[in-house]
Amino acid sequence: MLSTAWGVKKEGSLKGLMATDGVWTKITVTTGHEAVEAVTGIFMSFGINGVEILDPKDWEKAADGVWRYGEIFPERASWDLKPQIEIAGYMAGDHRDAQIIDEIKKQVESLKKLGLDSGPALIQTMLVVDSDWADGWKAFYHTQKIGQRIVIRPSWESYVPEKDDIVLTMDPGMAFGTGEHATTRLCLLQLEKLVKKGQTVFDVGCGSGILSLAAAGLGAAKVQACDVDPVAVRVARENAELNGLEDTITVHPGPIEMFRDQADVIVANIIADVIIEILPAVVQRLETGGYFVAGGIVSEHEDRVLSAHANAGLKVIHREAAHDWLCLVSEL
Repeated sequence: MLSTAWGVKKEGSLKGLMATDGVWTKITVTTGHEAVEAVTGIFMSFGINGVEILDPKDWEKAADGVWRYGEIFPERASWDLKPQIEIAGYMAGDHRDAQIIDEIKKQVESLKKLGLDSGPALIQTMLVVDSDWADGWKAFYHTQKIGQRIVIRPSWESYVPEKDDIVLTMDPGMAFGTGEHATTRLCLLQLEKLVKKGQTVFDVGCGSGILSLAAAGLGAAKVQACDVDPVAVRVARENAELNGLEDTITVHPGPIEMFRDQADVIVANIIADVIIEILPAVVQRLETGGYFVAGGIVSEHEDRVLSAHANAGLKVIHREAAHDWLCLVSEL
């Protein structure tokens, strides 16, 4: 029996079962911290939109003595902390010997050529059988409040908003970016402080679109999001519609150069190397006195990112950290 943050999955006999009749292939990539977003993107490019990210550095011991990973967690008294992160995705049917596994492996291994620390880049597959899997993980994902106003609510839960609450409907099975990872939470906290009514906000590398949703909920009159992954573009658009924000949020396929206007706030929750690469484009598109929120930065790259900000003409005015992750706020 395999117990995960998404529920309980039982290994079982396939005798008498069709290829997709309650049968799932679990694909697990063991990688380094820098490669989390990239590996998630690889999964999404193959249509694996719901992923489980197990980052030991994000496990916190709550006041009630239960170890948690964000709000999606198995109840355990202790945890064997490993230096790498495990990212798992699920595909209907038996794909253990399929070509897609080799393709995923090749793309993960190629991350090192891009300068990312992908760790061991180990790929493992497991066949699981559980007719209740589709709904089992819901028991571990609940409404969560981030900061003073932002509330992330799964669609199957009811929630009575408090005054000034901004309620965003997000289901973790849709894409990476539901507020449970430290980088996303850090960016959300900064957007809550910075975004004002009537402003224009750009979301670079939008993923699920959660930062765009938050910006719109905080009062931005116009939000433009972009992502080089077509699956992320589709999911972000779906999430905008799910929250009734499709008239405020526009999602573009492509890099930051897709934006022709200027913004009061630009947010990019990506990785250090990409943050450094896009800084010139950020400066070109940021209003004077505007803010740039840079997330997804591993602490060991802080000096390089700070230097690049200074060279681009951006003044870092705030630094927020959670474990080994950093979020920097700069002003033009």
